[in-house]
Amino acid sequence: MLLAGTTVDLFCRVIDNYGDIGVCWRLARQLVAEHGCTVRLIVDDLHAFRFIAPEVDAASASTQALLGVTVVPWQNANTLTPAEVVIEAFACDPPADYVQAMAAQATKPVWLNLEYLSAETWVDDIHGRASPHPRLPLTKYFFCPGFTGQSGGLIRERSLTPVDSRQPESQSRTLAAADLPQRLFVFTYPQAPVRALTDAFGASGQRVAVSVAAPLADCAPEWRTAPPVPQPDFDALLAPFDLLLVRGEDSFVRAQWAAKPMLWHIYPTDDDAHWVKLDAWLDRYCESLPALVADAYRRASHAFVAGDRNATSYAEFVTHLPTLRQHAIRWRALLMQQTDLATRLVRFVALVKTQKVG
Repeated sequence: MLLAGTTVDLFCRVIDNYGDIGVCWRLARQLVAEHGCTVRLIVDDLHAFRFIAPEVDAASASTQALLGVTVVPWQNANTLTPAEVVIEAFACDPPADYVQAMAAQATKPVWLNLEYLSAETWVDDIHGRASPHPRLPLTKYFFCPGFTGQSGGLIRERSLTPVDSRQPESQSRTLAAADLPQRLFVFTYPQAPVRALTDAFGASGQRVAVSVAAPLADCAPEWRTAPPVPQPDFDALLAPFDLLLVRGEDSFVRAQWAAKPMLWHIYPTDDDAHWVKLDAWLDRYCESLPALVADAYRRASHAFVAGDRNATSYAEFVTHLPTLRQHAIRWRALLMQQTDLATRLVRFVALVKTQKVG
């Protein structure tokens, strides 16, 4: 273990309800369990955190120990002696007094800005770049998750099973259980046009069984509510479903590790930058699909994000689901060949530390 025993402070401000804390909580646990780091997770919203970690005491103003990670309320950050490695998630800006304490240390911490995941081409160029502080003797490095070997990679635990073990189950359901309802898992933003999508299934003669994991504006009475589960159980929750409708970043990645067809209800931005981000991922994901299937998937993805409530907008997508099921398995296998994000992060920190010593 390159960084065994190394102390890490991971800062997280909750912006996207569960997306930000979801990424940070998963990374914190992996750095402890697989790389032997000592991790403090400093977070500003324990109530949102409790949704994915029910053991958290959301009313506490004290530090808490959870699955090997020390959880620190944001307001207590100024009392901390900075760790050897400081990770600010998504440019959340650690408190000014904490940064001053970093600068005062004889050996400066390795400071990383963990960016949002993107498939855009700029990711490979920005990843690993140094950004000197304008006033203090500190350098921050951009660490950019992505889908290529030149990026920061994707969060993936060692416990994920090989993709081949999933093929018999997927194939048997496709061949022998065509009369069963299609099982849809919904973890989207409230405005998602889920009912239009289910109407498209109905128009094609297929029944659906829908499980909804977050509030939805247009929810049919027969749809069941999926209870919240601790984050370590989320993969098992997704496993039985045939189609995953997900949002944010952590759920988006887990849907890909689940090797199931999916639609990404990407977080909308005021400047419409989310369309660029969506298209960049679609370019990569659809690259090896037949042209007709790729076109149907792109149009359905755009319609879903745009809130299109016309069932015909999803009709071709529904007909191509058997092809998309096999594609999801191949896509996961391709991503599994890459080094995971936590391992790349640990190697990057070790390299920076070596350069500082040298």
